[in-house]
Amino acid sequence: MSQLESKKHFIYILGTFAFFLFTIADTIIKLIGDLYKDTVIFSIASFSAIIPVCIYLFYRQSLTEIKTQNYKLHIIRGVLMTLTYYFIVKGIILLPLSIAYPIILSAPVLLSVLGIVVLKESVSFSKIFSLVLAMTAVFIVSGFSLSEGFDVQGVIFLVLGVIAVACLDFSVRVFGKDERTMALTFYSMLFSGSVFLIFSLNHFGNILFKDFLMMISAGLIDGVAMMILIYSLRRIEASFFSITHYSQIIFGIIISIFIFNHYPSSIELLGSVMIIISGYLIYAKLKKLN
Repeated sequence: MSQLESKKHFIYILGTFAFFLFTIADTIIKLIGDLYKDTVIFSIASFSAIIPVCIYLFYRQSLTEIKTQNYKLHIIRGVLMTLTYYFIVKGIILLPLSIAYPIILSAPVLLSVLGIVVLKESVSFSKIFSLVLAMTAVFIVSGFSLSEGFDVQGVIFLVLGVIAVACLDFSVRVFGKDERTMALTFYSMLFSGSVFLIFSLNHFGNILFKDFLMMISAGLIDGVAMMILIYSLRRIEASFFSITHYSQIIFGIIISIFIFNHYPSSIELLGSVMIIISGYLIYAKLKKLN
């Protein structure tokens, strides 16, 4: 195995660990999601997620990494990040993770569609097949969850969240090529935390200390996971790194069983497999082209 291949395998392991951390953070919020006003939880978690970023910046003595003049982009991304965080996390609170993650991970598919329609990116058979496969999986899992009586609002939230996260990523592809990753992360989380804080005023009373620590822990874990992603994305092409996203489906199934005692049905497992195959097809095509 060449040194380059060894490096890629190490980055894949790091990426998988990062998405494991994201899953743990989602699980923590899901455990206390029904106990307090949602924006209270989101504001504390959002501000806590900035802490590891700030520690990194001070350690590197590199505050220049968040200097920017493209304020319009950061405002737009802040709005999209707020919508993404709210809809995705609300959906995760309302639905089992084994249902939520296959729907959420259709976002790269929608991003590819935006690239084809807006940016006139090339279209291949494998890309079309992977898009159709992923969307079919989303319809299967969503339809199953509704027919089985799972929360309708949760499905709607996740669909809206998928649209928001695809637009969030697309904004970087189109307008944010000259912006540093740290700046994009820092201002997005700061904006969303501030918005959630405004909607949470007068609702911070009666929070149990242990629950407050859980909210902070979820944010810190998210922040560390984002730092790992930043580290990884600087050392390997984003197109190759994207395959690690789909590990969340597996983590979601495991946590659904052992933490929430929800055993995924054959339909949920089928949808998960279809999403993973779809992601791998895109990854394999990109690897072949490179």
